[in-house]
Amino acid sequence: MASLRHRVRIAALQILFEVDLTDHSPGVVLERRLNEEDLPLDGARFLQRLVFGVWEHRPYLDRIIEEAAPNWPVLQMPGVDKAILRIALFELLLDEFEKTPIKAVINEAVELAKHFGSDNSSRFVNGVLGTVVSQYSAEPGEE
Repeated sequence: MASLRHRVRIAALQILFEVDLTDHSPGVVLERRLNEEDLPLDGARFLQRLVFGVWEHRPYLDRIIEEAAPNWPVLQMPGVDKAILRIALFELLLDEFEKTPIKAVINEAVELAKHFGSDNSSRFVNGVLGTVVSQYSAEPGEE
């Protein structure tokens, strides 16, 4: 049985993938998903925070992705990879509430990429996240 956080990240991936490819409202898609998923209250809150946090900060997250993977414009990136990277980067850089350990975020993202992405997705996701983590953890002046 998958952990609650893993189930929430899968739901967030599916919601964000749908919202990115359609003109569906994140709130409507989230509400539909919450009605389908049997999540405890803390899981539902985590899902809401991920979906709305990622969607609200999408331009910033996409800039980070493009800096870390300059050969892969976000607009040309597979939707699954893009959603996974956005979720992981939101957790790593912006989610002040959860403070999930870096290694856990990266491992989750790689697992999602293995399960939902293409053959190369897990390596790509791991590489982008590794690049971002090394850039953001470097002390000023060390670059």
